[in-house]
Amino acid sequence: MKKANQIKKPNFFLYTVPAYLLKAFSYFYWHLRVDNKQIRKVKSPILAIAPHSSTFDIVATVTTLLPKRFNVVTGKDLFTWKQLRPFIKAFGAIGKDQCSVDLACMRRLHIAAEQGNNVLLYPEGRSSLDGKEMYYLPSSMGKFLKYMDCTVVVVQSHGAYLTKPRFIHGFRRGRIETKAFVLFSREEVRTKSPQVLTEGVREALRFNDNVWQQENHVAFHAKNPADRLNYILYKCPKCGAEYEMTAEDGYLTCTACGNKVRYTEYGEFLPEGESVKFDRIDLWTDFERQEVKKEVEREDFYIEKEVDAFVRNDENNAYEPVGKGSFRIDKESITYTGTVNGEEKSLVYPLKEVITVVTKNDEGIDLIISGKTYRFLFVEKKWSYKYELCVEQIYRLRHTI
Repeated sequence: MKKANQIKKPNFFLYTVPAYLLKAFSYFYWHLRVDNKQIRKVKSPILAIAPHSSTFDIVATVTTLLPKRFNVVTGKDLFTWKQLRPFIKAFGAIGKDQCSVDLACMRRLHIAAEQGNNVLLYPEGRSSLDGKEMYYLPSSMGKFLKYMDCTVVVVQSHGAYLTKPRFIHGFRRGRIETKAFVLFSREEVRTKSPQVLTEGVREALRFNDNVWQQENHVAFHAKNPADRLNYILYKCPKCGAEYEMTAEDGYLTCTACGNKVRYTEYGEFLPEGESVKFDRIDLWTDFERQEVKKEVEREDFYIEKEVDAFVRNDENNAYEPVGKGSFRIDKESITYTGTVNGEEKSLVYPLKEVITVVTKNDEGIDLIISGKTYRFLFVEKKWSYKYELCVEQIYRLRHTI
């Protein structure tokens, strides 16, 4: 094997030492409790997988897998974070284009496993927005496990989403529990069918932090428990108005009809007066999902909003503005029509086999079109989560799932 193709094992001093320090800090600050007894004697190479419940996952998962070191698969967007650039390669991270088939990344993962390196992957490709597993998982997962030819370990967690939902600022403090176990031995990966392997992964990745919190009555403390919940809970359950919700002082309030509910540290919604509410976050998003389902089933379905367009410059790992235009989704595609570096263009992103899209906290969506990664930020500072639900339901409609 050529040296140029080798995948470096994570640096001990930039991976293991900080991971142990984070584990100790997390034990006291976030009450992280780890159970990894079942994997301590498992030999490399290992493919570790975990549900992507939160931006906190990297801490919870890596510390659970200690003392083993893993090449962590991360979105290439992470390489655009200036604070991480000096450390990301020494950390052993392998970049991947999110929500896409990245063949170059797959080859690098295979090389890492052939070298005896351990690999950590979040198969869902993006962090959960409602505290449960992704609605669909790619059916090719089993074939990928066979390609990797490793022992497969799963790290399950509870509380990571509630500690740091992707869309909030700061952290909540409550409790995090993780457990690691062998899902498939290397021999089982070789002998089981891809379909059986895929179903095994799909079942292992199931989680619902909202149910876990209420069943165990775990409090997650924050100054404003409802902080930015209107990013995902955008539709009023009383009047049906969209993107009229505010999230202030622990309350979600509809400015159209006045419906007002308090989100508590125990994950409950308490209504004021005659206000309408759901019992959990995921039940609210399920309501939105069903409403979107009705919309995409219409023959004339489409949504069109104004956006600012950016493109990722892979030379300096930064997003650069390229123009403005309209951003339309219908049953066939997402289409940007507007300027790109001063020229009028139409960029089309077909939705035939797309399960989900990458949304951004500043109300945007990332799409890979003709080999380039574009970021589209909505001028109105809303709509990204609804577009994601539309993509999900269009996939469901096309595949009758």
